Amino acid sequence: MLPPTLRPRARYLAYEVISDTKIEFADVINAIWFSVIGLLGELGAAEAHMRIIKDSWNAPKQLGLLRVSHTAVEPVRASLALASRIGDTPVIIRVLGVSGTIKGARKKFFGEIDLGSFA
Repeated sequence: MLPPTLRPRARYLAYEVISDTKIEFADVINAIWFSVIGLLGELGAAEAHMRIIKDSWNAPKQLGLLRVSHTAVEPVRASLALASRIGDTPVIIRVLGVSGTIKGARKKFFGEIDLGSFA
């Protein structure tokens, strides 16, 4: 395992899928990858170190998190803004914000609370 000083810095993008109907998570994953590869290309997508965090998907609210390199935040945001369809359904993928940790992103953008906030 690499020490923390040698690990790439990551940022977490909280996003929301806005559509008329509920969208399956597998379709959202495909749309995000297609959009990122379409704008950045395969090399840019690889350099972005993008990971879709599966455990963070909130199906009723259609909210999720992406992990990206700190240098690739703006290009990935732009590529998500360009996604307009998932299958035949018109959608908007809106980035709610960027955070440095998963916990911070969930607190700020998903409205989750933990026991530490009651102390």
